[in-house]
Amino acid sequence: MLKFVRKQDQEHPSPSASVTSSVTTGIPTANGGRLTIEQNRQLQSLVNELRALKEQNQRLLDDNQELRDLCCFLDDDRQKGRKLAREWQRFGRYTASVMRQEVAAYQNKLRQLDDKQQELITDNLELKELCLYLDEERAHVAANALCASCGAATRNALRDDGDGSSSSTNADETITALRNYAEQRQLPDLRNAHTLNDQTLQYVRTHTQQDISQAVAAAAAAAAALPEPISGRPEAVVRALQVLEVREQLERDRLGNLAGCALDQMDDGEKALVREMCNVVWRKLEGSPHGPTALEPL
Repeated sequence: MLKFVRKQDQEHPSPSASVTSSVTTGIPTANGGRLTIEQNRQLQSLVNELRALKEQNQRLLDDNQELRDLCCFLDDDRQKGRKLAREWQRFGRYTASVMRQEVAAYQNKLRQLDDKQQELITDNLELKELCLYLDEERAHVAANALCASCGAATRNALRDDGDGSSSSTNADETITALRNYAEQRQLPDLRNAHTLNDQTLQYVRTHTQQDISQAVAAAAAAAAALPEPISGRPEAVVRALQVLEVREQLERDRLGNLAGCALDQMDDGEKALVREMCNVVWRKLEGSPHGPTALEPL
């Protein structure tokens, strides 16, 4: 600004200098007055321009200060954003590491569960094979015991006392032996049936029905192969008494009169199964030529 004022002073000299120059040069006073007025007008315009420039400069300074404040605010915001970005990066790296560890742990657990599942499958297969083996052994033992009981009944029936007549106690002894054997065979199986799974239980029930049907058929065939007075009565009596005993137990249990019996441990499905098996055996006995309908009154 000082340079600008000095330059203006050089271009437009002051009135005193012009007056002195006019006095020294001897210019008339009228021309000096006009020059003074012109110079005053120019000075007034320069002063107005200076005021306008000062106001404009002040506005620019204010704008500059605002811009500086805004730049400082934006720089602070940028610094905060950088810090926040770094924190998020650290958090992301930590989360990624934790997720990798969790995924690895879950993969290990899945592998362990898969191994356990394979072991369980192997154990189930072994148990199924064991059940099949035990069922075959049980069927074999039952067939042998049935054949032995039938042979013993035949031999006892053929025994003669020497007075020309056979002993009348052989049939009762055979019936008692077969009844005890049937109770020992059926009741433990019924008590332990609920511990098996559904497939094994269904398999055992099916094979039990098959065993009973086969036993009835074998008994009927053995009875048919023997003479009528000897073979007809004891075998049919034994079968009929066994079926009647089981049916009476089931009926008493259904009416609520059975107490302290092993059938209390059976559920309704197993009781219905035993009842159906008794019906099958009874129908087999009725269909045989020496069935209960053809028996004499006991």
